[in-house]
Amino acid sequence: MNFDLALNKEYPKEEIETIFGTNFGYGIKGITLRKYNNGNPYIILFSKEKGPYSDEFGENTFYYDGEGINKDQKLTAANKALVNAKEDHRTIYGFRQENKRGMWRYIGTLKVLNYEYIPKNGFKTYVFKLSKDFNY
Repeated sequence: MNFDLALNKEYPKEEIETIFGTNFGYGIKGITLRKYNNGNPYIILFSKEKGPYSDEFGENTFYYDGEGINKDQKLTAANKALVNAKEDHRTIYGFRQENKRGMWRYIGTLKVLNYEYIPKNGFKTYVFKLSKDFNY
């Protein structure tokens, strides 16, 4: 399945909803689980530069904090989807909000390299190491 997305282009939430045929409601979840028409799962991943999580973004490698804040994170459906994404080859579409509020830059398809469940900011946190998926 191919969505009409341009690498590094900024999209408003409404346009992302149209592209993926979904409705995020009032706010966008960082890890959004979706399914293609054929039933295969995929993930839409959102990260804010100035958000409540301490995601670290480099040129091609990213460290993404799992779902859950100000408490020990649980293996929620969203966190489990990222844990299993490496084995089930689930496509991850990555977006990053940087300077412009309401605009999300498409950073490409991503893959999970590994993850850790570690103490961070006083709580146990899933930290996922992702990279751009150049094979997609």
